[in-house]
Amino acid sequence: MNTLDVSIRDSEKVAKIKDTLSMMLRAQEEGDLTTFASSFAHDNDMINIGTDLDEIWHNWSSFYTWMESAIIDRKGYTITEKDTHVKLSQSGDVAWYSQLLDTCFETKGEPFNLEGFRHTGVMEKRNKKWVIVQSHISAPYNNAQENPLD
Repeated sequence: MNTLDVSIRDSEKVAKIKDTLSMMLRAQEEGDLTTFASSFAHDNDMINIGTDLDEIWHNWSSFYTWMESAIIDRKGYTITEKDTHVKLSQSGDVAWYSQLLDTCFETKGEPFNLEGFRHTGVMEKRNKKWVIVQSHISAPYNNAQENPLD
């Protein structure tokens, strides 16, 4: 599959893809499950992978069930996206992305900042709208970093 440098040739599509990703992150921050869900394909074969060993979902319904409890009651939660890269398939209806995310959340009653989460995924344009069909979040590993969850 050939790719196009979307920053030069398809800037309008890239802007819409980045808008969808940003909208999804803002909804996650705000605990807005309806808007968050609208960023994803509701397919039985979609894949989402989180940072924990047990966080792998092979269909929309199991991912949605988990997200219901994960994002609704956020307290002091922020996500900042940076270094977002998007590539398009030659047909222009499939895209893949990578971005770094910095987050601040509360754990054990204390604020915790983590920089450099890696967020990657695949999106398809369906009915004139970009939706995520596969996503993966991974956390950076740093030997010197103290684990706040211990």
